[in-house]
Amino acid sequence: MRAGAALAGLALAGCASLEPATPPDYTGPTANVADQAVQVSDQRLHVFEMTQVDGRRLATTSMATVRASQGRGFAVAPVALTNELPLRPVRVRLQATTQYAAPVLALTNPTCQVQGDVAFTPEAGKAYRVAGRIAAEACEAWIEDLASRQPVTDKVPGKGIQP
Repeated sequence: MRAGAALAGLALAGCASLEPATPPDYTGPTANVADQAVQVSDQRLHVFEMTQVDGRRLATTSMATVRASQGRGFAVAPVALTNELPLRPVRVRLQATTQYAAPVLALTNPTCQVQGDVAFTPEAGKAYRVAGRIAAEACEAWIEDLASRQPVTDKVPGKGIQP
């Protein structure tokens, strides 16, 4: 019983270290940045998400999807999160990843995971989303203007889908 309580405590401590994208002392305007969870099949998603802002760890679409998919067997229930960023230059960590309904599926199916940091300065009145590409030749992520679908950050590049 004690081991279970210790594990539960560690899990809660891990959640406690997650922070909002906008610092608590920031009172100015913000811009919305949405993650994407693209359903490829009942069992597989391509997730494009922001995982950190200026070194602060965020709650992620990947984590929310795992929680929403618990108890669903080999079916994945995508949950895409959004974050509000201050209208000032920030450093964000982006990730593109293949996410399966169950970890065992990743052992026998192609996967992709790439992450990296990019500079980003959100503008007033604009909405953004984390976008990317997961393909045989490349896995990459970037932030794009939601209205124009044009990239507004550098791309985080990576190797293509790995068998």
